[in-house]
Amino acid sequence: MERQPEQRLPEAQIDDGSAASSLAIGNGSVCQQEDNSRDGTGGEYSGPELPEDIWCHIHSLMTLRDAARAACLSRTFLRSWRCHPNLILDHGILFQLRHVLASTVNHIFENHSGIGVKTLKLDFSCYHEPKAYSYLHRWLRIAVTPGTEKLVVLSASDVAFNFPCSIPSDGNGITIQHLHLVDCGFHPTVSLVCMRSLTVLHFDRVAVTGDELGYLFSSCVALEQLKLRRCSKITCLEIPFELERLSYLQVSVCHKLRMIKNEAPNICSFDFLGDRIEISLGDSLRLKNLDVLCNNVLRYACEEFPSSAPNLETLSIFSRHEVANTAMAFTPSKFLHLKYLSISIAVAYDYLSLVYFLDAAPSLETFKLCVLTGLRPADELLLEDPSQLRQMSGYCHHKLQTVKISRFCSSKSMVELVSHILENSVSLECLTLDTTDCSFRCSGDRSTRCSDLVRPWEADKAVLVIEKYIKGKVPSTVKLDVVEPCNRCHVILLDGGGWIRA
Repeated sequence: MERQPEQRLPEAQIDDGSAASSLAIGNGSVCQQEDNSRDGTGGEYSGPELPEDIWCHIHSLMTLRDAARAACLSRTFLRSWRCHPNLILDHGILFQLRHVLASTVNHIFENHSGIGVKTLKLDFSCYHEPKAYSYLHRWLRIAVTPGTEKLVVLSASDVAFNFPCSIPSDGNGITIQHLHLVDCGFHPTVSLVCMRSLTVLHFDRVAVTGDELGYLFSSCVALEQLKLRRCSKITCLEIPFELERLSYLQVSVCHKLRMIKNEAPNICSFDFLGDRIEISLGDSLRLKNLDVLCNNVLRYACEEFPSSAPNLETLSIFSRHEVANTAMAFTPSKFLHLKYLSISIAVAYDYLSLVYFLDAAPSLETFKLCVLTGLRPADELLLEDPSQLRQMSGYCHHKLQTVKISRFCSSKSMVELVSHILENSVSLECLTLDTTDCSFRCSGDRSTRCSDLVRPWEADKAVLVIEKYIKGKVPSTVKLDVVEPCNRCHVILLDGGGWIRA
């Protein structure tokens, strides 16, 4: 993607008050008052006697549109409007100003020439003509100065816009703390050395390579949060040891990514969404929270994560697909510090094998299981002899206190898992079995309605299974909470002598 050439914009023929009036869309009467105050035909609101710097601070706390409306009412605010520190030009504002882009908006930025802004957001996602991006280049060069702390730029996905990396390279990015780019190219060179204040970096659908990220990382020693979403040109993500302050890492749907190699020593939380790849966490003793959305990951997580992230305290796993016959197995590795485990599965599974995961976490206090499928269980249980249920002996979950299973179904292996937990968790206090789709509930309010059930008859079968196989095993010290479909929103209808839920 080539950098868009700068084009000279037409000279603005309006004054500051008119620019404010243009932004104060939908408030014509207020802006008319401002016009009258200039020609002496109307009054203006001056407010109480306060130092001008206090008025400027009050003005800076307003949204851009409210600040423009205030400038229409008061000459005091009109003066501070000319150097308003926060320019938040979101999609709605820029879309409404699309016909005066080269006049009103340009005039706002000309007022900030040599002054800059503290916060700048430019949402160009509604502009699909490349010509508009010459304005964006110009405004970035005007507004981003030493003193700018937050910069957010969104472009249209069908326009080849390259973020001008010369801006931070020229020293204007020295105070930027938060950088968020969407749908653009970012191609720095090794000379990008002036972003030493950057603490939050968020790239979404940004065309950037792993090497180019390396150039950026070399100048971001203060970085604390890194989010990379849908950045399709990254094949290898290497995070250097020098990012000692980095505590949060999120990598999401970067399709060409094949390896993550981390050497940053203080990452506490890591969120990953994508295909299974090679992940080297390095010295990850401080990693406490891990959130993984990945296919075929359950057994891998149970076997590998205890050694690669030994101090995990919370672990959330979401798997849309698991290869057949790859259920959990005994592992000698232990999550010695894991207290919270959440597993979401979107396929039929041998749920009893999850006992191995529970056994690998001797400090576990909370376990949540969510079945994200409306399919009929392959091992449906309703009329079988309870004595035929499998049991796993020799396991005791001493610290497990809270268990919740969402979309509990009539699966035999799920009943076996719940029975095992009830019989082998001496500290268990609360067991919640939710037979619904974990969606919106009306809470008895007649103005609302519960979400529809994908398989309403399955919820009723699950309730019968709980009555037959589980309730009798619940100790008196355990609170059992069975969440059933709402009888007001999901009415039972007779069907040929039988019954179904609506």
